[in-house]
Amino acid sequence: MDIYDIIKHPIVTEKAESLRENNVYVFKVDLRSNKKMVSQAIEKIFNVKPKKVNMAKIPRYSKVNRYGTGRTSVGKKAFVYLNKKDKIEIFEGV
Repeated sequence: MDIYDIIKHPIVTEKAESLRENNVYVFKVDLRSNKKMVSQAIEKIFNVKPKKVNMAKIPRYSKVNRYGTGRTSVGKKAFVYLNKKDKIEIFEGV
């Protein structure tokens, strides 16, 4: 797996924004990735060394809309903890 395929996109929600104040960044990652792979990808892409990485699975659940019922996709997200002096510049304008 290529290092640029591990991190899919950042998650920008209210909870993620409140975590970002404590230097915790949240990303949606590939299902096959692990903590070591995510840490290496963050180092290479953003040039910062993560202090800690936590992972959580996003379960599949049913949703109802006006067209009927559907199911969401399964996913995985990574919580990346950085040192106080480190920042990821892509988030600074959001």
